[in-house]
Amino acid sequence: MGILSAPVKGLFYIFEEVASQVEHELYDDDAIREKLTELYQKLEAGLVEEDEFERIEENLVLQLEEVEERKKQRGRRGAIPCAGGACRFLDPGRGGVM
Repeated sequence: MGILSAPVKGLFYIFEEVASQVEHELYDDDAIREKLTELYQKLEAGLVEEDEFERIEENLVLQLEEVEERKKQRGRRGAIPCAGGACRFLDPGRGGVM
């Protein structure tokens, strides 16, 4: 049975890696700050209208706040050492890995 479950385990591993990469891209505060910097530069250069600037800035600031909140939540959990750049965290409420 072990050999038959190998493809399923491999597929599960791929899904975990994709999810990890997507989460990293969504919650990368450095990338969000870079977008904010670019937005301010566009405003100063007159490449973006004030109302569009405010709308985009608000969304980016909300993203940063969400990232900070996620970091705080994860700080309350026990971290499992990172391997290959992918980190997992223990969720004490569920008694398992998130």
